[in-house]
Amino acid sequence: MKTLALVLTMGATALSLPPLRVLIEQSMVWHMLVQMPLLVAAGAAWSTVVGDRLTRWNRFGLTGFMLAQCITAYWMVPAMIDRAVVLPGADAAKLVTLWLAGAALRQGWVQSNLAVQLFFVGYGLPMMAWLGFFLASTDRRLCNAYSLESQLQAGQGLVALSIALALWWGVSLRRHLATSQATVR
Repeated sequence: MKTLALVLTMGATALSLPPLRVLIEQSMVWHMLVQMPLLVAAGAAWSTVVGDRLTRWNRFGLTGFMLAQCITAYWMVPAMIDRAVVLPGADAAKLVTLWLAGAALRQGWVQSNLAVQLFFVGYGLPMMAWLGFFLASTDRRLCNAYSLESQLQAGQGLVALSIALALWWGVSLRRHLATSQATVR
């Protein structure tokens, strides 16, 4: 898991450095659907390596989920995406905060019960889907750094990603319920 965490972190960070930086400068899809999820996954992977040492501050997973939700909501604002493209300091903040969001999300997931997961999944994924629908259906450029076509593609990708994450959560929920029913018998 440590190798995976390192590879994810290096891959996501490499997209902010030359020569790969051109990918996120020219494509909102690369920025929002490749680099940002890679950063969150890298943080979650590192959190797995470190273990559950922060359980005291994260009772029932609420602190982890709230932190992850606030960070991801911030980076869904088109103006913040623009800033990360044109300002190196904002890009560095994006790298650190989204990585932290992944670590907090994983810690929240481990500590939470089904009701807490349902609340945050039920809030976060529709927010992502709504943003995707908005980006894919508006005729206005919301990000100055990207073309309207790139924005439309990113919007469609966000909808697809939110659906995929919802399906993943549903499958994991079903497995969890099946496992817990098997242990009760």
